[in-house]
Amino acid sequence: MSWLRRLSPRVTVLFLLWTLPVIVYMVLGAMAIYQTGWFYRVFWILPLMWLAAWLVGYWWKPAKHHHSVHGKPIKAPTFWTPQDTAAIAIVEAFRAEVDDVDGHSLTDFTRYLADAQQLAQRLASHYHAEQGDKLLHPLTLVEILSVIHLAVEDLEQWTLDHVPGSTIATVGQIEQVPGIMNALDVAQKVFFVASAIVNPSKLLAYPLWRKSSRVTVELQKELVRRFYQRYLRQLGYYLIEMYSGRLRGGSLHYRSQFASMATMSHQSRGDMATIEKLEEVSTTIAVMGQVKAGKSSLINALMGDQVATASILPQTREVQRFDYTLPGSKNQLTLLDTPGYHEADVSESQLREIRTATQAANVILLVMAANVPARESDRQLLNDIENFYTKQKHLRPPPIIAVLTHVDLLRPVREWSPPYDWRNPHSLKEESMAAAVQYLKEIFGSKISGYACVYTGDEHQWPSSVADEVVPQLIDHLNSGHSAAILKAFYQRLSEQRWQKLSQQVIQLVKAVVRG
Repeated sequence: MSWLRRLSPRVTVLFLLWTLPVIVYMVLGAMAIYQTGWFYRVFWILPLMWLAAWLVGYWWKPAKHHHSVHGKPIKAPTFWTPQDTAAIAIVEAFRAEVDDVDGHSLTDFTRYLADAQQLAQRLASHYHAEQGDKLLHPLTLVEILSVIHLAVEDLEQWTLDHVPGSTIATVGQIEQVPGIMNALDVAQKVFFVASAIVNPSKLLAYPLWRKSSRVTVELQKELVRRFYQRYLRQLGYYLIEMYSGRLRGGSLHYRSQFASMATMSHQSRGDMATIEKLEEVSTTIAVMGQVKAGKSSLINALMGDQVATASILPQTREVQRFDYTLPGSKNQLTLLDTPGYHEADVSESQLREIRTATQAANVILLVMAANVPARESDRQLLNDIENFYTKQKHLRPPPIIAVLTHVDLLRPVREWSPPYDWRNPHSLKEESMAAAVQYLKEIFGSKISGYACVYTGDEHQWPSSVADEVVPQLIDHLNSGHSAAILKAFYQRLSEQRWQKLSQQVIQLVKAVVRG
């Protein structure tokens, strides 16, 4: 009875209150009741339950249909961009204000098309406002057909799983549902009159019986509404996918790339089993920061070896790549050790390297010396990243994790008794770390997704600080970063395959003309 569990609590309670006494009578049997003399002992059950149903129906007013059967809102998968996530509000607003449906309008297919067109227009204004009144012009025929295919396919599966009799009832029979409900109402009246002839005292309970029996009508209406709301939900979901450009390769290509990720979006972040099931696309983690912020030392600590050299001269400093395996996972990651920005004699080629690394990054570790308050260059870097992804709205911005180094130089400088829990500060050193993190939060706000305080020097002992601080942050944000990597790889392959597909279509057309 999964379909019953999906109904609103009010209708479910009223339905059970109304049907429970009927079930009791069916079990006991009318004849058996009279033969055993128990009739007057159980008679009170029926009017009592009807009275309870009437009271609940009177005091528990039904909500408007868009509140009671609106259903679960769309949940953004991990690979959706901020623009996609903002589009959810448009779909949910449309679902809330859409006209009511009933047994008659359920089979009116022009209604489905009209609502689909209106919702598509609203989302088109969100994604392509610059197109003016030509909102559908950026779309391809394959994208439009893919939306229809995917939404109908999902709705078909939902109907098979949750609508009783969906494989039996025909369209003609569905159109007769209102008439059947009226017939059942007449049958209930006949049954009540017949039972009242045997026991005239039941006539006193007639108003209560009529009031409570209307719950069956509410049940039928809610099932119809929930079906249609599900249709709008799936339609809105795939319209967002269409306007994002992810349906450009067709529905089958989309399913193969993103279906499992959409399912995994309902799981918790940091689930390593989920991460390993994702498509085998390398996730790039760019380590960035000012000169002498401790980028190379951080990489060496993560790698467990002296692989990154911190003493390379600025004239020869370029982006270095390292293969990295996150502890407890088989996922292969790529660490990018970038040149420190604002170096005195950094070359133009090095600046291009930093910019390229920024655009290629799926997760960014922004390394900052905790004892240095100057953050203008870091702010400029974050602004450059934000501006790039503002122009590339089809891509997902990488999560940025702030890693504060040189925490040993925070006040009191002479104190060093690790480990330190800056998230729950008790000592002066922990309070200084917490204050340094709070300072960054005030400057950067929501641009930073997570924080870690580490020590990577050689003068003191705290060998586990990097593993305890940075690795958990990477695990928390790896799903998001890997989704960004898959999204970039998807669009890149889609662009590469576009001309190849076009040439194949031209060849097939020529062959068809020649054969014809």
